[in-house]
Amino acid sequence: MTDDTPNDKSEMDKSAPPVTDKGTGQTVMGQTVTNKSGAAEANNTPEDGMASAMTRNRMIKRTYEDPPTDELMGVYAAWADAYDSDLIDGHGYKAPEDAVAGFATLDLAKNARILDAGCGTGLVGLLLHEAGFTHIDGADLSAEMRAIAAKHDVYNRLFQLDMTDDFGIAPADAYDAVISVGVFGFGPPHVPHLHHIMGAAKPGAPVMITVNGAGWKVRGWDDSFAPHLAEHGIACVRNEPIRHMTKDGIGARLIELRR
Repeated sequence: MTDDTPNDKSEMDKSAPPVTDKGTGQTVMGQTVTNKSGAAEANNTPEDGMASAMTRNRMIKRTYEDPPTDELMGVYAAWADAYDSDLIDGHGYKAPEDAVAGFATLDLAKNARILDAGCGTGLVGLLLHEAGFTHIDGADLSAEMRAIAAKHDVYNRLFQLDMTDDFGIAPADAYDAVISVGVFGFGPPHVPHLHHIMGAAKPGAPVMITVNGAGWKVRGWDDSFAPHLAEHGIACVRNEPIRHMTKDGIGARLIELRR
């Protein structure tokens, strides 16, 4: 995706100097112990776990505070390596599983061209691949997130995408379906940006998004969602609850849009 106050980047970038155990010759650096042979050994302490949880909560908290795009890029750049473990292990992140399960009920060929918009580290792409889909493109604002997604080797193509702006996808290149998980809710992007994602899909093609349930309330989706759809000729054909951050008691909405 949490209640700690966010820290500034200078705080998050600070690291303790290495300490060498004179008896063993081991160099202790944060959570890793490197012995003389160069092998790394786990050296986790309760303090390490607490520091990790605090950092994780600060990251999530900052994304919920609607930061400007350039700052959001910095948050995700610093968070990319720990993102999956932080969300899945730390918060019980289940939205990708439930969203792909819902997506799989669509009447789509396995070779349908699919865009994973806001693909992050590739959690959804992996699940789509496991479900048998063979043509998946991924797009995300963060280069660091895309670099991790690329390692999964499930995307035909990965490219940068700012979901608060026009996607710049020509009609001839539009997708058979679009999925976006864990992107909408607190924002950015917000409700007024929803029509941009519709331009990535062929006319009548499904666009499936998740919306963080807490963000739905805080950002007033009840008031703005339906008017925006009506203004842009978008139909909501599915809106159902799914799991999101299970360890935090936060659910989400799985929404299918068509135009």
